[in-house]
Amino acid sequence: MNQGEIWKADLNPVKGNEQAGFRPVVILSGNLLNKHLPVVICAPLTSKIKNYQGNPVLQPNEKNGLSQTSEMLVFHIRSISKFRLIKKIGTVSNMDLTKAHQTLADLMTL
Repeated sequence: MNQGEIWKADLNPVKGNEQAGFRPVVILSGNLLNKHLPVVICAPLTSKIKNYQGNPVLQPNEKNGLSQTSEMLVFHIRSISKFRLIKKIGTVSNMDLTKAHQTLADLMTL
């Protein structure tokens, strides 16, 4: 499990307005964390495109393995157990990964 990979994940159960269900997620955590901890930090994808500022919108291609245009919901990041990751489906581009990390940095800035 490496940074930038897209996995199908089981995000249930959830509470409140968290993203739920079986859906693709992008691993945002660094490979050192991914190697040594039983969790990864990820952002869920949705096919309901809202074009929120800073969220990468991914077009389906062979590299990412997506079947629909999908928006990476960077503001919905969460740590999940590796046991929730079901199947690797692809990887995001370096440009989209960088955009997601920049958006995270912007969210954390006062």
